[in-house]
Amino acid sequence: MTAAARALVPAASARSRRPRGRHARGIRVVVATHAVDAVTVASEAKPVVTIRRAVPKDVAVVTRILSEAADGAVSTQSLATYAREAAVVDELPGETPEQLALVAERAFPTPSDPPKVVGVVGLLLDNALKPMEMKLEKEVGYVTNLAVDGSARRSGIGATLLAAAESTAEDYGCVAVACRVDKGNDPALAMYDKNGYAPLESRRLREFRRLMGGLYAIAGVAHLVDLLVLNSVLPTAAGAPPWALMAPTQRLCAIAWCLAGPLAWLCVAKGSATVGDLALVAYGALEVTLCVACAVAYGAAGGDAATGAVGVQVAVAGCALAMKPGRSTGRLCLGKELRRAGPGRRRGDEGGGGHDGVREV
Repeated sequence: MTAAARALVPAASARSRRPRGRHARGIRVVVATHAVDAVTVASEAKPVVTIRRAVPKDVAVVTRILSEAADGAVSTQSLATYAREAAVVDELPGETPEQLALVAERAFPTPSDPPKVVGVVGLLLDNALKPMEMKLEKEVGYVTNLAVDGSARRSGIGATLLAAAESTAEDYGCVAVACRVDKGNDPALAMYDKNGYAPLESRRLREFRRLMGGLYAIAGVAHLVDLLVLNSVLPTAAGAPPWALMAPTQRLCAIAWCLAGPLAWLCVAKGSATVGDLALVAYGALEVTLCVACAVAYGAAGGDAATGAVGVQVAVAGCALAMKPGRSTGRLCLGKELRRAGPGRRRGDEGGGGHDGVREV
């Protein structure tokens, strides 16, 4: 990592935010210098949680919290280096920092005591700093190193920090956030699930899927028109007879080929990502199979068509694989789209606890 992390733009830290949803009862959240009630507060004696930008004086306590959460998986020296870099203060209004860290403070153990840092969350905004499998669009912020002090867990601080990281990512123009979680980290997985996170898929991959579904639908309609109205140019180019001379079985295969395109588009538009992918693969497999059958039945002309079909499908598969996030052994990649609908749009949750991000430093 570089040491070029910069401070929050003042305008981004001066706004108060009200995370929607469920926070631990009685907690009063303060973001920057403005207080907002997360729930109905019975009295001013309730604990107050403040979310602010990490500064150099926080390095020691942030290092301790991360070390506790890492449980020996990462050296204290590495965590201290990360904490120093993420807490660098260099006010450059209008510029986006490479990374930053937010900390949660609360009066502890009683409301009359001085505020104490009890949690931290990091946010990577520079794609160069993100793990290989998380190098998505530049507009995706990467949430990392979310950890809460052991004495303050299960009080909503983890979810509050997460909401603050999402809000900060939006302030810097991010359209989504992403993170990695150990598969066995059930508390963290539950918190992310309740806050709208799902298995990650890059926006480019979703757009590519929709593009291919649309192209396959157009191709299917064009093939059908060519087959029934025009001169069956594509089938005859592959060595097959025109529609008028086809046997019933050949006609059935040709119609199935034409309808497969619109059907693939319908699955992409209305179904899940898995259903859409399967539909596109099925279309490609059917096209390649029919071209290979033409090669076997009609010789050279069919062979040329089969070669072209295979080449197209290999190119499509290659593009799709290149847009997928990489794999991280033992970890799940999760993501969430952000809605730019003004303050008060995020959900909170009764959660907290550690995040596996401490093992990525």
